[in-house]
Amino acid sequence: MTIKVYGSLMSQPTRAIVLLCLANKIPYELVFVDISKLDHKKPEFTALNPAGQIPVLDDDGFILPESVSILKYLATSRHLPDHWYPVDVKARARVDYLLDWYHTNIRSNCYVFEKEYSSLVSWKMEPDAVAIRSYEQKMNSSMDLVEESFLKAEEGKGPFLLGSSQPSIADILFASEYAQTQILSQADQERIFTGRDKTKKWLELTEKTLDPHFAEVLKPIADLSRVLEAARNGN
Repeated sequence: MTIKVYGSLMSQPTRAIVLLCLANKIPYELVFVDISKLDHKKPEFTALNPAGQIPVLDDDGFILPESVSILKYLATSRHLPDHWYPVDVKARARVDYLLDWYHTNIRSNCYVFEKEYSSLVSWKMEPDAVAIRSYEQKMNSSMDLVEESFLKAEEGKGPFLLGSSQPSIADILFASEYAQTQILSQADQERIFTGRDKTKKWLELTEKTLDPHFAEVLKPIADLSRVLEAARNGN
């Protein structure tokens, strides 16, 4: 049965859900929600999610908002391979720990990239330089913790988050967020990943493991990156 995913590939959490579907051959239909036109705030959408946020899942009439809830639901309802969301209670708790931490750290702080470029993309607002600096400081703290703790090299441990040998739904969610750096200038990308070699290696491995699907869902971001680069160069 084909599920419906309401969202946009410009949205990191939507990309994570689509990636999970593609990687596991889950039939899906992406119902595009144009956030630049505030479609996610219109009555027909808030009837699905009163919070007015994407993504939203429709599984044969079962409506479920929130990306983490959707990822967990798909992993369990479709009986996906155990590494995505382990059955073992302790292994699952470690993935839940990452997912809970993500929302109040990576997700809430790292959208500095979107905040900075919203004036060029959709809302036609001047970026708030003070807010951007605040977000970036918090973002750096979050990324440092990922580099120093979540990807800490330990003997006998795997290369994914918390030493897993294969990616979990947390890896997909984190990687979808980190890949948003593509919209930054090359100099900013290099600055962000300087001194974060484990993070860079993990992101490259996650992308490689999920290819060609990762490149497929990142295409809108890659296209936007080219537009922004041309704007920076005055073209």
